[in-house]
Amino acid sequence: MSTAGPNFPNLVPTARSMSPGDYANKIFRSQSGVESRVQYGNRAFNKTLDLEYSNINETDAAAIHDHYLACNGTLYYFGLPQKPKSGNEIFHVNDESTSTSNRYSVAPFGMRYRYAEPPQFNSVKTGRMSVTVKLIGVLDS
Repeated sequence: MSTAGPNFPNLVPTARSMSPGDYANKIFRSQSGVESRVQYGNRAFNKTLDLEYSNINETDAAAIHDHYLACNGTLYYFGLPQKPKSGNEIFHVNDESTSTSNRYSVAPFGMRYRYAEPPQFNSVKTGRMSVTVKLIGVLDS
């Protein structure tokens, strides 16, 4: 049974990509070719979120590395703060927090993330790194 790890570092990625996942379903086909589908549940799962951090300092790269270790690799799930999901700083309009890119930040009730694979670290130059993180959304029980 997977348990919760610490929240992901609150760093703004330089690039990100997302796949919204799918709903659990079963397809039944008769010999005549008639197809019926049954949906199991009302929430999508296996949402993927890929984050790229280009040319960041080693301290921020170390925060991602340490987070991966604190989550026991791909075992523990964790919460994702606003900056990695929205990809930008939050600005305030009339005392309301607003993000310019909500599609990445919208998460169904109970959605948590875990590492799909270990993060990839590339040295750019002394003191600078590029990091690629692949996350998968899981429904928290």
